[in-house]
Amino acid sequence: MQIARLDHLVLTVADIARTCEFYTRVLGMEVVAFGEGRTALRFGQQK
Repeated sequence: MQIARLDHLVLTVADIARTCEFYTRVLGMEVVAFGEGRTALRFGQQK
């Protein structure tokens, strides 16, 4: 089976700010805020 794309992945973390900083710095992901206090990290067209 070949994976074409990833729709979403949920991570429960202790420190959202540090997690976002890591993924944006290391992988170049973009932080997207939505809903009430919810945060997503986008990589290309995937979130």
